[in-house]
Amino acid sequence: MGCHAVINPLGFTLEPFDAVGRLRETDHAKKVDSSGSYVLRDGKTVTFSGPRDLAKFLAGSEEVQAAFAEQLFHHLVQQPVRAYGANKLDELRNAFAANKFNMRKLAVEIMATSALVPRGQELTTEAQRHRGNTEK
Repeated sequence: MGCHAVINPLGFTLEPFDAVGRLRETDHAKKVDSSGSYVLRDGKTVTFSGPRDLAKFLAGSEEVQAAFAEQLFHHLVQQPVRAYGANKLDELRNAFAANKFNMRKLAVEIMATSALVPRGQELTTEAQRHRGNTEK
């Protein structure tokens, strides 16, 4: 139920779309209510009146940009971004923004970051744990 308390208010914003993405104004003869909300990490609640409001929020949110960079890093490198330094996620998010949110450039930045750890250099304890290597 905890997940649904977070996901549902955000998902309601996308109610104007049916299961295959077609735009609709009614669902089972009832008018679709596309208002929704999301609680930020700092506790502030952001409200949306529809998909356009949600899209504007997502595109402009540093929290969302950082989450995207973190997930792409994990997908490409198969390690947590924190294993490459406490500030690495902020650096990647800032580079993503500076490059006008170009995903290809972000992927190149991520791969360059992971390639810069010299062979044989100790990774952080978290990266070792992730790799299943707890010996030094």
